[in-house]
Amino acid sequence: MTNSPAPGRMPVLVNLNTEERYTLTGASASLGRAPENEIVLPDDGYASADHARIFFDQGLWWVEDLHSSNGTFVNDQLLQAPWQLSPYDQIKVGRTVFRIE
Repeated sequence: MTNSPAPGRMPVLVNLNTEERYTLTGASASLGRAPENEIVLPDDGYASADHARIFFDQGLWWVEDLHSSNGTFVNDQLLQAPWQLSPYDQIKVGRTVFRIE
């Protein structure tokens, strides 16, 4: 069993505030204000520098909060542990909302 996502099955994050689309091309993507993140949110003052991470593990995509100040939400539920993602889930990081496709 491999722990790498299958090509052609890469999820896309759609920023519902700006309509920007981010195709997840690796096994992990970090989100936050810091420029080192794969998805940088420089204008979201409610996002932490290193806010959340989306990752592929055991054939599934997950999101986890990285001890951010304001928390990470999926479908309006505050994450307490990694959350298994499904198509059309909405992920809130700071004031930015993404939909997973």
